[in-house]
Amino acid sequence: MKPLQFQAILKPTLWGGDGVVRLKGLDDQLLRIGESWEISGLPGNETPVLYGDAKGLTLKELIGRYGEELTGHENLRRYGTDFPLLIKFISAGDDLSLQVHPDDNMARRMGHPFGKSEMWYIVQAEKDAVIRSGFSHPFSPEEYRKALAAGNLTDYVVSHPSEAGCCFYIPAGRIHSIGKGNLLIEIQQSSNDTFRAYDFNRRDTKGNLRELHVEQACEALDYEWRDARPVSYRNQEEGISELLSTPEFTVRKIAVRSQLGIDYSDIDSFVIYIGISGQAQLTDSEGNKVTLKAGESLLLPAANSNVALQTNGDTPFECLETYIV
Repeated sequence: MKPLQFQAILKPTLWGGDGVVRLKGLDDQLLRIGESWEISGLPGNETPVLYGDAKGLTLKELIGRYGEELTGHENLRRYGTDFPLLIKFISAGDDLSLQVHPDDNMARRMGHPFGKSEMWYIVQAEKDAVIRSGFSHPFSPEEYRKALAAGNLTDYVVSHPSEAGCCFYIPAGRIHSIGKGNLLIEIQQSSNDTFRAYDFNRRDTKGNLRELHVEQACEALDYEWRDARPVSYRNQEEGISELLSTPEFTVRKIAVRSQLGIDYSDIDSFVIYIGISGQAQLTDSEGNKVTLKAGESLLLPAANSNVALQTNGDTPFECLETYIV
């Protein structure tokens, strides 16, 4: 199977910025594009294959046709034709609401296959940009309701300075928000279940206060104090940097100055690349070649055992790599 690129879905939002448009080199008349869904199998938001023999097919259709050649044996056994990950670029022109996502158990009670744990890699950040993540001390449903009534919930949520290269893990249940001025990559479980815990009394385009999901948030929130600081990792200026590995996904950062070979023969999974900067030519184990640029994403089917990445020699290439083990 050849590497696959998909038609991204652009999402205008109330809080959207211009970071996605700039990174992708899109028409600058596009306003408030908050999200670009790069690789998605969510019903109603499926990203079709852009070109090749599989052009137009969705992830569910691809899995139905190719099975473990695409996903890997264990992923096919665990998830069937439900693709387990969703990949996005997010640009915040304003603060996002304080949110929480359900874990797998709560999501299944809602009739959905996946909870929503996610991670963020900061591509660009304006001066004084922050990421809000985690309570500042052990909290409770009663305290949440009281803070909501007082309009000061942000006083109890930790603000972390944000800068390019920072990585944040947001497990299901953790209260969080992306602050104004951040452009980031989001790797998450394949879910759109988001409970708005607080929204700064913001109004929609019709002048109505945006809906809060208080009861669902009360159920989903993890009220324990947990260390929510950025992920600590050793950044390799060339080669592979290990960011984090969870049951939901493993994420590494790849930096290529000239060329780099990567062996996937021991990994029983598809691999996704998300371009951060520069561009490189990817050659898979079958000799197929494709160019990957900043602002683009690519899915390498599990049947491929290795890849070679090569730059044009002028500009280094950086990307994130994610798969499931």
